[in-house]
Parts: sequence; C-alpha cells; structure tokens
Amino acid sequence: MYPIGSNGASQAILDADALGMAVMKEQDTEATLMAYEQARLAPTANIVSSNRENGPEHVMQIVEERAPNGFGHLHDVISRKELEDFANSYKKIAGFDRQTLNTK
Repeated sequence: MYPIGSNGASQAILDADALGMAVMKEQDTEATLMAYEQARLAPTANIVSSNRENGPEHVMQIVEERAPNGFGHLHDVISRKELEDFANSYKKIAGFDRQTLNTK
C-alpha cells in the first residue's frame, strides 16, 4: 500500500484489530488467517484503489486546476465544506471515520 493519508499507522491499527478479533473467534491458525484475510481484503483494496486517484491528496490537484496561477486564500478556491467532504469520504474509505470506529 502506497503511504498516502497516514495509511501506514492507521491501517496497521485496523489490521491488528481485525487479527485480534480473528484470533479470539477462530480455533486454529488457518481459520484465523482466513478470517483475517476476509475481514481486511476488501477494505484494503478500496483504499489502494482510492490512493490510485491520489486519495486525500486529490484536493491539491483540484486546487491546482482551479487556481493554476496561485491564490490568496485557500477558501477562495475550495470551500471548507468541500474540504470536510473530501476528508470525511476518505476517512470512511480508510475505515477510521467516527461512525465506523464507534460501532466496533
């Protein structure tokens, strides 16, 4: 996984959580690893796919496109709501949005 959006640390924590849950639920090593893989494969693939589009850093590309000659204030180019929406969307993809974490 390419390290975009603090993925090294955050995904390691989510991996550890998924592995710990699998260890507690399964009886043998093979079943544990299969449960872990099943829990993490799709979420990790979604993050990798999003990162191919620059993940959370996609915002910088949008700002560059909207203001190729620079700008005086960021919010003249992109609204606070747009920034929050981008951040919240990525948090959801990466698995560390508030709702996902609070339901665990």
